[in-house]
Amino acid sequence: MKSPRHHLPRPLAAWLAAAALSLAAGGVQAAADANSPAAYAIRIPVTLAADAPLQRVLLPAEVLVRLQNPGYADVRLFNGAGQPVPMALAGVAAASAPEESVVLPAFPILGAPGMPGQAGLEGLSLRVEEQQGRRVVQIDTAGTAGTPGTAGAQTVRGALLDARSVQLPVARMALDADLPAGQPVTFRVQASRDLKNWRPLAETVLYRADAAGTTPSPAAPGRLGSEHIDLQRADLKDHYLRVTWGDAAVTFRGATLVTSRGAGPRERVSASMAVPPLGNNPRELVFALPFATPVAALKITPQGSNVLVPVRVLGRNDRERPWAHLASATVYRMSTGGKEQTNAPVELGGASVREVKIEADAKSAGFAAAPDIALQFEPAQLVFLASGQGPFTLAAGLPGARAAASAFLPLASLVPDYQPQQENTLPLALADVARADITGGKPAVGPLVAAATASDGLSMRSWVLWAVLLAGVGALGLMAWLLMRQTKPASQPAIKPASKAPDSPHDAV
Repeated sequence: MKSPRHHLPRPLAAWLAAAALSLAAGGVQAAADANSPAAYAIRIPVTLAADAPLQRVLLPAEVLVRLQNPGYADVRLFNGAGQPVPMALAGVAAASAPEESVVLPAFPILGAPGMPGQAGLEGLSLRVEEQQGRRVVQIDTAGTAGTPGTAGAQTVRGALLDARSVQLPVARMALDADLPAGQPVTFRVQASRDLKNWRPLAETVLYRADAAGTTPSPAAPGRLGSEHIDLQRADLKDHYLRVTWGDAAVTFRGATLVTSRGAGPRERVSASMAVPPLGNNPRELVFALPFATPVAALKITPQGSNVLVPVRVLGRNDRERPWAHLASATVYRMSTGGKEQTNAPVELGGASVREVKIEADAKSAGFAAAPDIALQFEPAQLVFLASGQGPFTLAAGLPGARAAASAFLPLASLVPDYQPQQENTLPLALADVARADITGGKPAVGPLVAAATASDGLSMRSWVLWAVLLAGVGALGLMAWLLMRQTKPASQPAIKPASKAPDSPHDAV
């Protein structure tokens, strides 16, 4: 006899199958959402520069405060057909410091003719003297000084520049010279403090193809090579420069030095933030951040007048993790001479946290009210290939994208023959934030980041895990109960009713 086969009820089996399909469909939907502009929290129209396949667009604060992935993986740029375009993520170059130009006249250096290269300068003794307010260069040639006719036989082999008064580092040097036609000329630049010991700085080769015209402009037709020599921010204070060019018939008038204090700091992207009110503890302020973008710094300004509070800034990503120390600083607001002074931003080093705690020193009185807080981010830009037709849309902020895969290409793969910092020379496309389409509607005028208190109970991750666990236990219990109902009737043998006993022996016959 075959044992009976037990099956799950069809409704239960259908329910389990539907749940499995919904989970699978949910994974597929999440992947599909990354390529759908409508799935993102914000969509910003982008106006391209004219006639440029490769362009760049700066990420505005409205994008940075909505990213859910610390690696910017939930940023896309879509064309008019809703297709993501090839792109790369890049930083923004530091701001260039103001440059100054210093024009130096040339003092000719004479050397013996017929000697190649710099050999004609061997044995030269140079000195610069101040005589009655005039600068005089004394040039003596060993073995030829005082010999009649020697001076007339000498030729100009180079020039001396007095750079002793140049205080700032020199970024580059532009030559003011006329070149012979059809002859490459190698210019060498050297520096010295004493006019005896020279160290090389740089060299360049210039060539003039046309026989007519001696315009020294780099843009002159027929002029090949760069007349701007990179000196790599050389310190030339109290130095002389020597420029030589061998035997070429060069007319050298002088040079222009371009000085700079160096690259200025990169201008960060700032976003205002509403802060929840203080609780019962005036020395502690805890709030949540609705994004995962790394924060470069917090500008913390206490309320009131003449206030100074030493603080610690701590952060974490959820309540299950301990607070991590991010920075310590002193924040203040003071009035001096009628002018208000506040502290510099508190550097966080690019921390990506979801909850922030600001602790005032226990020896202080704490905060009288919640301080003003502004977020600062390092600037970032997308370098992209403008493929397809417009309009183009910058989309950012994909829910559940913390572990999403990045869609960024290496810059060397996107930009042909890529050179460092080349992306900063590409045409700049503009993101029109005023016409942004924000999921849920545009917020009211005010801080860019709304106030959010840190959660007091379990984190969302823990709630999800507990919900999945309880749902699994409930499903197993339901399955066990249904199986017990099916197996119980089959395991008990059927009981036949007893036959009725005869009333008398005659009935039994």
